[in-house]
Amino acid sequence: MPVEVVVFEGRLPMGDGKGATMLFAQDFELAQCGSGARKLTVECEGVQILGPAEHQEISSHLVYLDHTLVGRLNADRAEFSLLPAMDAGLHRVRVEVSAFPGFRFCDDFLLKRILFHCE
Repeated sequence: MPVEVVVFEGRLPMGDGKGATMLFAQDFELAQCGSGARKLTVECEGVQILGPAEHQEISSHLVYLDHTLVGRLNADRAEFSLLPAMDAGLHRVRVEVSAFPGFRFCDDFLLKRILFHCE
């Protein structure tokens, strides 16, 4: 039976601007293990990676699931399907804002929704 968990839904300012945060972390609970296909979807508004093309990957925002890096956020929507094993119990999603290398600034954006889906 498919399981869908809304980990976060709202409008959280992220970045280095006034009233924004550089780190989002939220725990969520699974009542059963997700041994089938798993997907983590992160939706934002205003994600813009600053700098030349060669800096795009290193400046992308890091997304973790249970302390495992699952990918980088460099657009307003990202889906990650290569995820660690998910047993029943507590799990944590973390999004870390990456500052532009060398200059330590980044463009602010809004975190709008994080959804975990497993079968």
